[in-house]
Amino acid sequence: MRRGYVVPALVFACLAGPVSVTAAQTGGASPPGPEGGQEYGAAVPKPAAAKKRAKPRRLTVGVFTVTSSVQPGGAPAEIAYRIDGRAAKVRVRIDFLNAGNVVVKRLRLGYKRTNRAYTRAWSPAASDLPAGAYMARLHATDPQGRRLVRSSGASGYSALEVKLRPVVVGSGVFPVQGAYDFGGDAARFGDDRGSHIHQGQDITAAEGTPVVAPRAGVIFWKRYQADGGGHYVIVRGDDGRDYVFMHLVGNSILVEEKDRVAAGDRLASVGSSGRSSGPHLHFEIWPDGWYAKGSEPIDPRPELEAWAAGGT
Repeated sequence: MRRGYVVPALVFACLAGPVSVTAAQTGGASPPGPEGGQEYGAAVPKPAAAKKRAKPRRLTVGVFTVTSSVQPGGAPAEIAYRIDGRAAKVRVRIDFLNAGNVVVKRLRLGYKRTNRAYTRAWSPAASDLPAGAYMARLHATDPQGRRLVRSSGASGYSALEVKLRPVVVGSGVFPVQGAYDFGGDAARFGDDRGSHIHQGQDITAAEGTPVVAPRAGVIFWKRYQADGGGHYVIVRGDDGRDYVFMHLVGNSILVEEKDRVAAGDRLASVGSSGRSSGPHLHFEIWPDGWYAKGSEPIDPRPELEAWAAGGT
């Protein structure tokens, strides 16, 4: 009799609707909610790989800025640049144009890698860029001869103002005590020697002519450079500036490092040691220390002329 009631009970359970099944009962993941979800057992797609930014086929200006102003003989102009493109290396230069759009100075930077940022410190000589307003223009050429493409957002131009540097002339003694001359343009401060820029003024005189200290100070440096300044001496003056004397006759040097000297004391004799084409004194002035960080030499000619005339 009891077995007859079992079947209706099972039928009633089936007709009552779906029965909620938990993950624990099935051994699988819970059914997804209304917001959707991943079906149990289905493969999970991998996220798409980020696409690399393609290098531009043409040469474009990535970065180009130049310090807004500079003084010849003062702190150097800071130049920042980057050329973007597929070529591995490009030849780079910077032209400086005056108000008449004429190139007055060309700075060749050689071959540089693309897609890489560079900085360059440059100190123009007074003969490079007279005081005034200029426009610096970046150029680049790849091995196939393709040139830089300019746009309104990356033109490769940057304004530069060259300011007059005030000349501070102090009292001093002319360093060559005998007949002399200043030579031609090649003897001037800032002359382009190809491998370097001339950092002083050459004073031509006969070998053996006395060389003296223009100001009181201390002998800061005494060295020999076979492929450069030859026998040379540096006086750290009482005004804080360094005075450099090069191409001296070796056995004529009368001072040692740390010796104190007075203005007019003899240091050595004019010679032609090191890399020199004839007897002369190469003379430099460094207001902030010889090759000290951030220091640059200045044109010594105005002070030399004032000392020669007995000015103060």
